Amino acid sequence: MPELAAAYVHMEVTVEADFKQGLSMRAIVRRAEVLEAEEGPAARPPMGTAMSGYVGKSSTALYRGRLALLRERFALAS
Repeated sequence: MPELAAAYVHMEVTVEADFKQGLSMRAIVRRAEVLEAEEGPAARPPMGTAMSGYVGKSSTALYRGRLALLRERFALAS
């Protein structure tokens, strides 16, 4: 999330403090840029991957289906 990282870098400069003690967001961003140049952009695993490791693929698919319906209902209501 480059925009969020840039906001953190800006905030570090504004408050004159590191993101974490001894670790600045600028250093994190630089490291991410190096890794992206070496290995290509990071890819996220498909949604539900972690959950399916605990409850199984079938239960995860059912849950995600219900979640999609709820999101659709709330989107229509607003």
